[in-house]
Amino acid sequence: MPVDSGKVGTEDIWVADREGDKWSKPYNIGEPINTDSREYFPTTTYDGAIYFTHFDPESRSEFTYRSKLIDGKYAEPEKVDGINLGRARFNAFISPDETFIITPTFGLADTYGATDYYIYFRNEHDEWSEPINMGSIVNSADPKEWSPSISPDGKFFFFMSAKISDAKSNLGELSAEKLYKL
Repeated sequence: MPVDSGKVGTEDIWVADREGDKWSKPYNIGEPINTDSREYFPTTTYDGAIYFTHFDPESRSEFTYRSKLIDGKYAEPEKVDGINLGRARFNAFISPDETFIITPTFGLADTYGATDYYIYFRNEHDEWSEPINMGSIVNSADPKEWSPSISPDGKFFFFMSAKISDAKSNLGELSAEKLYKL
């Protein structure tokens, strides 16, 4: 979306407010979340904290940041210690209660071949566990596993994967069972 405020931003986070049974016109969330670099893939917690990907132009890499909502305003974002591992990490999904985070990460030793989904658990001291590779059902040798999400009731994990090779792309109607067999 165009940045009406005159700020320079190649990718920014935008917000729309729920107004009754309709949505407001989207608006740029602004500083301190958005910068003149790239910010994208936000997820929020019950208490309003926002986790998002920020591209750092100096290192030319993506990192997961968190900004807490304090008195109705977002605090200065902080790089999330303990989950910014590997050579690239992006599109993190935080659970609404902030007990776990799922992060697509490139470059860890136990990868299935490229970018894999990893889950981390948060303790009462705001520290994150070691990464746990989520396994071959969701991870593959393909580098295109990028966008995790969980249904609001916590029963379903949604994810992007390029698990199906070109040779297997003519499979007819897909089902979970067919995907597990690939």
